[in-house]
Amino acid sequence: MHLKSLALLLWALALTLWTPLASGSPVAPDASFPAIELARDGAGRIEVGARMGVLVDPSGSLSLEQARSAGPAWQVITRLSPNFGFTQDAHWFRFQMDNRDPQALARFIELPIPFLDDVRLYHFAGNVLQVQYALGDEQPYAQRVVRHRNFIMPVQLAPGTNEIYLRLASTGTIEAPLRIWDPVQFHAASNDENLVQGAVVGILLVMVIYNLFVFFATQDVNYLYYIGFVASYLLFHLTLTGYMFAYVWPNAVRWNSFAISTFVASSGFFTCLFTTSFLKLRSFSSPAFYWVRSLMLLSAALCASTFVLPYSTTIRIGASISMPIAVTALAMGYWRWWKGAKFARFYCLAWSAILVGVSVLNASKLGWLPINVWTENASQFGIVMLVVLLSFTLADRINTDRTLRINAQAVALGHERKARASQHALIAAKERANRELEARVESRTTDLNNTLAQLKIANDQLLALSTTDGLTQIGNRTCFDAAVVVELRRAQRLHMPLTVILFDIDHFKRINDTYGHPAGDACLRALAERLRPRVHRAGDILARYGGEEFVIALIGVDAVNSAALAEELRASIQSLVVTFDNHTIRFTASFGLVSAVPLADSQVLDYVSAADRALYAAKNDGRNCVRTGTLMVAAA
Repeated sequence: MHLKSLALLLWALALTLWTPLASGSPVAPDASFPAIELARDGAGRIEVGARMGVLVDPSGSLSLEQARSAGPAWQVITRLSPNFGFTQDAHWFRFQMDNRDPQALARFIELPIPFLDDVRLYHFAGNVLQVQYALGDEQPYAQRVVRHRNFIMPVQLAPGTNEIYLRLASTGTIEAPLRIWDPVQFHAASNDENLVQGAVVGILLVMVIYNLFVFFATQDVNYLYYIGFVASYLLFHLTLTGYMFAYVWPNAVRWNSFAISTFVASSGFFTCLFTTSFLKLRSFSSPAFYWVRSLMLLSAALCASTFVLPYSTTIRIGASISMPIAVTALAMGYWRWWKGAKFARFYCLAWSAILVGVSVLNASKLGWLPINVWTENASQFGIVMLVVLLSFTLADRINTDRTLRINAQAVALGHERKARASQHALIAAKERANRELEARVESRTTDLNNTLAQLKIANDQLLALSTTDGLTQIGNRTCFDAAVVVELRRAQRLHMPLTVILFDIDHFKRINDTYGHPAGDACLRALAERLRPRVHRAGDILARYGGEEFVIALIGVDAVNSAALAEELRASIQSLVVTFDNHTIRFTASFGLVSAVPLADSQVLDYVSAADRALYAAKNDGRNCVRTGTLMVAAA
């Protein structure tokens, strides 16, 4: 399992200073081409670790044939984990898998580093290329042969020797902690991992939502900074582990290429804001305040620059400032605690928890601790403890401030008792109290007015939603019923004709039965998009009347022009082609219309009924046609 989550924030600075991990002197070919034995009843998971040969390609131009014939240029990896830090060099790796079973074995080769730009794997058996893969986070997620947040490459191992060549290139770090899986055990382990990650994400989301409500209740800006930090870290963690690319933005390759840098910078920004505000550094120490403020401004600038600068630059800058920010946050907390600020104790415990988690994770990677579910997820446990303890920290700070206010009120009460002998002082105190009361009333009035304004905006938005058809994004029947009454009254005043066109899709049930209801929905949306530009005058009404039925209301258009418009719309719908799920769908529509100058006693229902009768006439006449009805109560 690679160093992920907050481990990157704390240790990436050290990675920028490390030199490549391969040994500097060539070794015997067999030592740089180690073999791993497999059998059908063998281990379900094998950590390849350093059991690989490595070939550094500074130019990044070596072909597969050149890499295979490099000979002594291949070296052994001398560290426990094949981690080469930040480098622009391409790296080739190779190892053998000896299948001791007489039949072919199906295995997955997993590379659990989802942020590598270019990943290529070649599988040879008997010098014959069996399969090759070209993956990387710069390619759409849908192109992966196995839909998984990590790079999963299936291979069929022939009996005997199988050679694996792997080429990695990236603008960030180069890591290759490969694993060989039995497919059944891989899926079981993946489900367990998803369960752990889901628990971590669930806890972080709960803390965000809970503290958001606390912020609304207390208006304490520290909660807002805390929410910003937790949300930024959560997005960073999900992006780093590949979940966001897999489930949220699988086609946003460009954004995914620098999202890690953005969330690293925003995490540092909110950490500095929270540290400055919670520890009250402005009043405690000016040098400390300006140092943390400079780190905050640097993080803000880095967050903005991630959208324009190369990822290779921004991730190095982000890694370089992550360590100072984390160390500063921890050091400032212990300094304030040492100086008597008791409210800083939970703050210190919180940052110490993540430090312990990252230390345990790194110790397991170095072989000092056994690898198990606790050590592999130590950083996750650490961040959960950090978030939970920081929430306790905020609550403790509120209690501390409340105690200080109570003490201050007690002191003020003592002074008031001493001042009772002075009538002038009593009157002055009453006047001050009255002024404070007036200010509070004015403040509450302002808050109430703001709330009422927000309520009006919300009501307007709700009204718009209630009159819009959710599927087609045009007016719904409620919208039509309300608007057509206004247009009828206007037509009566101006003695102008009012036209109502009612039409629906022919054999729409057959479309749903043949292609499914989602296809029918796609047809309705396409029809609405086709009609919207053609019904554009002020006062014109286009609405979905129900199911596959639509209605148009026009003012000032006589029967001849109305029929011409309906015929134009019918032809446009007949030429419409809807592509859905590799199917091409065509359909027609039948139109019924009525156009007349309304009389004083005319009703909307008269027009709709006449148009409906005309629509049924069009249906009876073979569909895909326009028929005009007659309004009996109005002059034509």
